[in-house]
Amino acid sequence: MHNIFGAAAPEVLIKWVESAAVFVLIFTVGFLFRKYVVKFLQKILSKSGLVLSDDAVSSSGHYVLFWFFLIALYFAFLISPMDHSNETIIKAFYVLFAFSVVVLIASIVSKIFKRAVAEAIGVNIIRFVVILVGAILILNQIGVKLTPILTALGVGSLAVALALQDTLSNFFAGVNILASGQIMRGDYIQLDSGQEGRVIEVNWRTTRIMEMSNNVVTIPNTKISSAVVKHLKSANASEITSVVKCRVSYGSDLEKAESVAISAVEEVFDKSEGAVKAFKPIVRFGEFADSSINFSVIFKVRDVYAQGAIVHEVIKNINKRFDEAGIIMPFPQRVVTLNKD
Repeated sequence: MHNIFGAAAPEVLIKWVESAAVFVLIFTVGFLFRKYVVKFLQKILSKSGLVLSDDAVSSSGHYVLFWFFLIALYFAFLISPMDHSNETIIKAFYVLFAFSVVVLIASIVSKIFKRAVAEAIGVNIIRFVVILVGAILILNQIGVKLTPILTALGVGSLAVALALQDTLSNFFAGVNILASGQIMRGDYIQLDSGQEGRVIEVNWRTTRIMEMSNNVVTIPNTKISSAVVKHLKSANASEITSVVKCRVSYGSDLEKAESVAISAVEEVFDKSEGAVKAFKPIVRFGEFADSSINFSVIFKVRDVYAQGAIVHEVIKNINKRFDEAGIIMPFPQRVVTLNKD
């Protein structure tokens, strides 16, 4: 031992033992701190109602053990017999610690932003921007020249943009949709192309809507941003108004037709859970058409998903009751009268 390591061999070994002991001690303290102190703070802040603090502590809990690991490793390095003037190792500690803090900040900011906009695209953009800015600041602090990197990124970005035109178009269209508030999750919309349903997600490339049949339609964001979108506000409400168009022949007793139609709707409502029974059905005559007098039967249902079944039953019952009452609903026809000279 003496010939190989020299007289200082015992001192070097002691330094390594001390270094390992310091690492184990600090890391153990970090483990206990995360297990007890962080959880205790989470319970207190969850009861206090401080949303920002609660998010910060909840997110930082995942990084505490990593930070204590870095601190333990750093102090073990200082106590060890290694060369302490090695700037590369010191910069590596700084970069790892600083980048973990940046990721934590990005996580907290994205959680707060998610409370206002639940869509994944908005949250991901915020997280990406915070991490990008943080990475640039970290590189600048350790003396990395950013000009060549930014130049290379500029040339590379141009090539990527040309290769991914459709994808980037959909991405920026999605950003525009969220920023303008054109549509939001939960809205019931109808596009000029015929698709209709409730918006369930706006992501970085597509918008997904669920039709009344529970089929999910995926539409590129560029189609949404350029489409004529009808917001069916009544479909987003707790109660919606439904209209069934009817007609009767000229010469019919309109008072009787009105009474029979209202009675037919009320019969359906007595058997339907999705009907708004507090709203009394009404009839409104609308026009003298070519072959009939047209009118609308108006009633309310619980939501858009109950509408289809109730309208189905209402039409059947009106047709049945009109047949029983001898009220004629004529098909389109035209009467031609020839006059003799």
